Amino acid sequence: MSDLLLSAVFTAFTMVRVLKGSVLKGSWLRNPQYLATGILGAIAGALLLNAYWPAYDDDFIVGGVTAIFGSWAGMALFDAILGIA
Repeated sequence: MSDLLLSAVFTAFTMVRVLKGSVLKGSWLRNPQYLATGILGAIAGALLLNAYWPAYDDDFIVGGVTAIFGSWAGMALFDAILGIA
């Protein structure tokens, strides 16, 4: 489980870089709120995976896809909340 959470955090860094900024423009420093929501979303996805399908905790592909989707979902939810406010 700890390996999956560590992978989820690093995947969130990558997803913020891919979705919210270019490689040359330090998107992590410019968008720390997206980094935080991406990390929280990736961790939530990893915890949901552990809760519902614990056999897939050690699977490389399923864990990576879960982290990518969780990170994207966290950022999308944050954008939706900001759009409503």
